[in-house]
Amino acid sequence: MEKKAPSYFEGIREYVPMPRKLVFGPESVNLVGKETRRFGNRALVVTDEGVQRVGLVERVTDALLAEGIEFYVFKGVKTEPDLENARAVARASREGDYDVVVGVGGGSCLDMAKVAALMATNEGDVEGYIGEEVAKQPGLPLILVPTTSGSGSEATRGAVISVGDVKKVIFSRWMIAEVAIVDPMMTLTMPPKLTAITGIDALSHAVESMLSRRSNIMSCMLAKESIRLISDGIEAAYRNGRDLNARYRMAIAATLAGASFANSSVILGHGISYALSTLFHVPHGLGCGVALPYVMEYNIRERSAELREVALSLGLSVGGMGDLDAARMAVRAVVEMMGRVELPVSLKDMGIPKDAVPELANVLVSKYSRLLANNPREVTHEDAVEVFTKMWEGRLESLGDRSA
Repeated sequence: MEKKAPSYFEGIREYVPMPRKLVFGPESVNLVGKETRRFGNRALVVTDEGVQRVGLVERVTDALLAEGIEFYVFKGVKTEPDLENARAVARASREGDYDVVVGVGGGSCLDMAKVAALMATNEGDVEGYIGEEVAKQPGLPLILVPTTSGSGSEATRGAVISVGDVKKVIFSRWMIAEVAIVDPMMTLTMPPKLTAITGIDALSHAVESMLSRRSNIMSCMLAKESIRLISDGIEAAYRNGRDLNARYRMAIAATLAGASFANSSVILGHGISYALSTLFHVPHGLGCGVALPYVMEYNIRERSAELREVALSLGLSVGGMGDLDAARMAVRAVVEMMGRVELPVSLKDMGIPKDAVPELANVLVSKYSRLLANNPREVTHEDAVEVFTKMWEGRLESLGDRSA
């Protein structure tokens, strides 16, 4: 029976806490006014029309009004923000003499709130800040209020922007939130399909974080608890969106997963998701989800010990098993979880044509090498073709004779 120590015990690692303060629990959104008051009395609220339409922005602005805080609501965030969208939010933040930025919504809204905070104090065009730690000046204080349980953006220092057909990222320590307010009440309006997609997105963050070359014992501790909470909560939240207990589990799980991968990075699965988005506009969380079991299997020999820990966090009984057998059980459990929340587990089921496989592989390897660099197993163009082919067919060796 083969067992080995996880890779995160090797070498020197580092961990940076994100956000700087976390406020969580039902009705904690009511504290956003008091938290904002600590930084000034003029706030820019960054969100989208959908979040405003369902009344969630009003929950935030009511709390701001109760504290006498002036605010302007920028509600123009797109589902997949591009450079022009980022420039628009940057202009809004520069024109208003604001003291603080409050982001309300899913990952795109929170990412654009980060851009607003950063660009209010840094000159030039947004595109010039893409990359690692380009900004020289601290941004405005940032408060983030997620309304989905997936992206974990409230706990990261990155903001994703589409530049042409490529997803690029601004990374800056000045975009770490001063406060994140994680209120499960703010997620009750999510419909079942979005609940499933965001939940599996959070799971992909946690699992990929554990498999990354940059994983460490702190990031893995957060990831394992995130996986446990998702295993306990995703199906219940999907079946009954008013189940506050399940919503709470999923909300905290997403934040923990965000804090985890913010310190270790995500890997191959996110590159696959970006390739699917580039060519077929597949929603990011769905792309990450459909890729997850294949990414786990691709790295199974390099990260069998970590995948054994994933299995344990999923509540599986792996006592007496070797690491590889336990890892295969984890892959099967993820496929079964996706089935229970009615998500596809093959590209064929998603309507992706098989003849797109070579181009998907080209996009992955040529445009998202930064994510492949953190993958524990090297990914060549030929490897990418093989992975996408298996994904199209729904073929996973861990399932034995069964197909995905």
